[in-house]
Amino acid sequence: MPKPLDPKCQLCSKLPTAKAKVLHGNEGDGCWNPEVCHNRRSFYRRRTLDDSAQIDAITVEPPATYFAVLYLYKEPGDKPLHALGAELWLGQKPICRLQPIHCFGLTAGKIRAYTDMVLQAFAKQYAISLYQYKDMFEVSPTHCPVRPCPLHPES
Repeated sequence: MPKPLDPKCQLCSKLPTAKAKVLHGNEGDGCWNPEVCHNRRSFYRRRTLDDSAQIDAITVEPPATYFAVLYLYKEPGDKPLHALGAELWLGQKPICRLQPIHCFGLTAGKIRAYTDMVLQAFAKQYAISLYQYKDMFEVSPTHCPVRPCPLHPES
């Protein structure tokens, strides 16, 4: 039965020779043996390349399901909402985007009603059922795409 691979030698083989000699030579842990280490390092490097070349890779198409995500442009914490946007995704690709709007002067109830209307519009456009957003992402208001915007005055 072959001797198992030494994890320390595997890590060492990835280092440049000069650095390996410093770490494992007389100034380091003292395991550097010039009679053996050059060949061993080469063996470990080739072994790693050979192993990765032998692994098969396959691609499996992910299920194509519809889902909606909501983007909230706001500062972290309990800060007011600056703007919001939404996207409808089919599988791994966005297929429909609501242009973001500013939320100045909108109450929480009006914002909730608006986001529900967006879900209904997505559902009607693509003849699907959407009951809620799959995820919500908070984005810094400095990335607000709406123009004109008080955070991005026109020059």
